[in-house]
Amino acid sequence: MHPLRVPDRRRNRSDVRAIPFGCRGVQNCGEVLWYNLSLIVLIASLGIVLVFAYFPRIWARVGFLSILGFKMGGVLMATWLVVTYAERTSTGFLSGASAQTLNASALASTILTAAERSLAVMLAGTVVGTAIGLGAAYITVSQKRRSLVAVGFAAAVIWVFPTFLTAVLVQELQAQLFNITGFAVGGSYGSVDPAQAFWAALVLSIRPAAYVYRRARLTLQDAQGEDHVRTAKAKGLPWRQVVNRHIVRPAAPSLTAGWIASFRLMIGSLPLVEFFFAYPGLGMQLVLAIGIAYPDQAGHFQPDLAIGLVAAMAAILLTLEALAKLLQQWLDPRLNELRISPA
Repeated sequence: MHPLRVPDRRRNRSDVRAIPFGCRGVQNCGEVLWYNLSLIVLIASLGIVLVFAYFPRIWARVGFLSILGFKMGGVLMATWLVVTYAERTSTGFLSGASAQTLNASALASTILTAAERSLAVMLAGTVVGTAIGLGAAYITVSQKRRSLVAVGFAAAVIWVFPTFLTAVLVQELQAQLFNITGFAVGGSYGSVDPAQAFWAALVLSIRPAAYVYRRARLTLQDAQGEDHVRTAKAKGLPWRQVVNRHIVRPAAPSLTAGWIASFRLMIGSLPLVEFFFAYPGLGMQLVLAIGIAYPDQAGHFQPDLAIGLVAAMAAILLTLEALAKLLQQWLDPRLNELRISPA
């Protein structure tokens, strides 16, 4: 019997592969668990809409929960469908990899450990990308020097440059530094150490930094045409003071919106970057779980782990987006008033 094919149901009923939807026994019900969980999340989100949609003030505060629920449920359902199809056929992304399963405790431990490692890298990448992107945008607007046009050109080039090529160039840089110094600046390959985390965070932050810079520069430049900015300039205030008090501060909610989008870029690049640098976080574990492995390793398809890792990445992204939305409302309370006011 081919390991990736559903067995003949006329065989022994004790064969766990004969259970519908690929349930693999009591310890690991796998696909049925994720399928049921996605339905529960979607139904709960729909319930929030039906209960609170007719109460504007309550809906303004809890409506985002239904949006997050629909997103999370959709991700779970879509991932379950893709992984289930790939498991039932040999023509998907498995490339002949043998299927393996994990029990519930091993599954949870693997996901939580990988999530902690990825969160550390993403936090470092967010700090670096935000500092570079917002800092460059602030300098460009506040200095008003023609030479700073080169910064915008560099950001445009970085934005269209593929992430995997950036990872290749960084690894080449690591090799050259090793040849010159004799020191393994890249850290221990496939392990968790500060050097590995640094390089992975650096590559993760490059494109988000370019995106944040472009969005922030446009936002700050558009804010210069506001009436209160022209009034401040007419009063003879120093340009740096005008930028700090009358441009950056009012534009903070819009700057946060661009910051939210950078999270999506970082999550999308996580599997590639972590696999390139062999950093054992969510991204690398996901690539391994779908049957892709390094040349010196055998690939094993782990459907339950793949779905769980995607769910963990989606949960991290949605949580960061929710926190950023709350920050946006705190910076501009008028956004909350618009949500409460009737259409």
